[in-house]
Amino acid sequence: MIALNYHELVEATPSNAWCLTHAAFDAHLALCGERLVSPQSFLEHCADRKASRTDAVLLTFDDGFLSDYTHVYARYVTTGRIPGFMSFIPVDFVGSPGRMSWEMIEELGRAGVAIGSHGMAHVDLTKVSDVELYRELTVSKSMLENRLGQQVTLFAFPYGRFSRRVWEAALKVGYTHLFTIHLGYHRGFESFLYSRLCLTNNMDAKYMRQHLIDPDAMRGFAWRISTKLGLYRQLMRLRYR
Repeated sequence: MIALNYHELVEATPSNAWCLTHAAFDAHLALCGERLVSPQSFLEHCADRKASRTDAVLLTFDDGFLSDYTHVYARYVTTGRIPGFMSFIPVDFVGSPGRMSWEMIEELGRAGVAIGSHGMAHVDLTKVSDVELYRELTVSKSMLENRLGQQVTLFAFPYGRFSRRVWEAALKVGYTHLFTIHLGYHRGFESFLYSRLCLTNNMDAKYMRQHLIDPDAMRGFAWRISTKLGLYRQLMRLRYR
């Protein structure tokens, strides 16, 4: 399954590399076509590799931008044009300029959008103390759960950065599916880790089309050789021990 990662969507003139225009997002959706799946379908089948669709595409959004609600939800989910998406929330940013309010996030949750945690303050969790790591994981989880009235088991690593210490802490406090934006076949490394393609505004329709055809094309020579030799899992475990 291919997981795509977006951030803010705007009408025109992106403010940074991770900000895409509405037109660019429309072009991506046109390429995905009927391959889009709901978060619920992803969560039901991701553990069973035989049952999961290798051609399926999951949409995810990080950072709780207002466009999750005003554009993706209002324009695409409520009209049935997409089957849903995952939205990862850095709790300290809720209600700040350009970000969703708690009321918006609660509405998304009621509508079937899968809400996950992105920590509290969007910090690199590989560089914080154990105490701060625990706070980032647990406080964000409990605040989201209190607001949504449901368990929050999805977590996206800020900046995509993780380590064994970080993922073990996340699993220990109750997260079950952990998402990064680093290229790499993480499902072949640890079953709870999921890599996503982080879309930037220099990735044109040609790039997206190629990724949908062959998502492994950008993974590099080392990945190809180590996978062919059956060593990728061992090498990655050594890297993140």
